[in-house]
Amino acid sequence: MISMTAKKIKSVKDFGGSGNVIILLHGFLSSSKYWNHLQPSLTDEGYRVIAIDLLGFGNAPKPRYSTYSYQEHIAHLDVVFEQLKLDKPFILIGHSMGALLATRYAVLHPDRVSSLALLHPPLYKDIEETRKSLRQTGRLYRFLLDSKYRHFGWALIKTFAFYHIAKHSQISRERSMKNVIEVSEIFGDLEKVETKTLLLMGLKDRPEYNVNIKTAQLSNSVKVITKNVSHHSPAKKPLIIQKTILDFISQ
Repeated sequence: MISMTAKKIKSVKDFGGSGNVIILLHGFLSSSKYWNHLQPSLTDEGYRVIAIDLLGFGNAPKPRYSTYSYQEHIAHLDVVFEQLKLDKPFILIGHSMGALLATRYAVLHPDRVSSLALLHPPLYKDIEETRKSLRQTGRLYRFLLDSKYRHFGWALIKTFAFYHIAKHSQISRERSMKNVIEVSEIFGDLEKVETKTLLLMGLKDRPEYNVNIKTAQLSNSVKVITKNVSHHSPAKKPLIIQKTILDFISQ
């Protein structure tokens, strides 16, 4: 049964259940719908699964004057968690940009997070590497990032949106990219985090991630697992990801 509290929060999808709580944070350009393939298998295991739209994405608020920085994204999560009235530490799972924010949240609030699972976080060493890597994705992505006509491209994508990929504003998209992904602060957080942490790497993900993790200084609480999957494994290979997560949190 979906809780009455969750029904009142537009940016929350509470799938019910009476077990330990799992919070899901989606990645860049996505929404809580991203988890539609993975969520059922977690719910079937008895967990109460809650997917949250990040600030500026999905059904979450999209304040025009927000910087969409780490601080403001975390403040949005603080508000949502307070509204949910969770009385016990929860399992926090983030994908891509959501993994960056999940790590920072666990660093700031170690008493609230029992286990942390980071699925394919952007592991760039600096802003130059981030920008170069993203623009090597392809001509279309370069156009969507840099062209002065990019709003036409995003308008077309919105028409054919999948997983509500376009349910965000230009401001929330571009400022989240600049102030969360491009600042490349993940390695500092991975060195500080005290929560039991799973870091899932994909052999088919961006090669920079697998190179940079080899020289990273990680907290002893971080366990790195590599699978033969791509960046969007939670949507494309949900059974593999479900097993990986459940094996980790049950340890």
